[in-house]
Amino acid sequence: MENRGDETDETGASARLARAEKALRQSGRELKWWQIELEHTKEALQRARRQRARLRDQVDTLSDALATTLSEAYWNAQESRGSGVGRLVGRRSSGDPEADLVREVEASPAFDGGWYLRTHPKAVGAGLSPALHYVRHGNAKRLDPGPSFSTAGYLERHPDAADSSLPALLHAIRHDRLGETRDDDATASPASDLHL
Repeated sequence: MENRGDETDETGASARLARAEKALRQSGRELKWWQIELEHTKEALQRARRQRARLRDQVDTLSDALATTLSEAYWNAQESRGSGVGRLVGRRSSGDPEADLVREVEASPAFDGGWYLRTHPKAVGAGLSPALHYVRHGNAKRLDPGPSFSTAGYLERHPDAADSSLPALLHAIRHDRLGETRDDDATASPASDLHL
């Protein structure tokens, strides 16, 4: 009788072993399937990243072109308002204080018109040149003129600039403070998170 009990135990153990081996093979097939899915997902992610980079390049190119076009339209409108004689004889000041501020903003190495439009989408809807939009709305809305200058950071460090009729960027330039903008101001700016 003992042999029969041993056979039953062996048969039960064999059956359990067979089920375990079957489950192991099934798990191996499922693991292989998941590994293949993971590879497909990695490839799709790489394609999406490449596509995103191409789109980012296109957005950069188009926003730079739009900034140039809006600026040219602004200056053409300015030229058509006046006689154009001052421009022909090399006079830098137009007699229009706002146009002089726009010219000064555009000349600044800290101003990037394309970046400005990408970072502040409402500026695009205004239809103004980026520099003109910055001159009119930069301080009030704490808009950064480029990635290397934080309007909000500058105005916090120099409260007198907020009361000035100058945009923060021009206040910094005229008071020889442009180089003092800290890197952490630019990274802390909410605008630094908006780019595609």
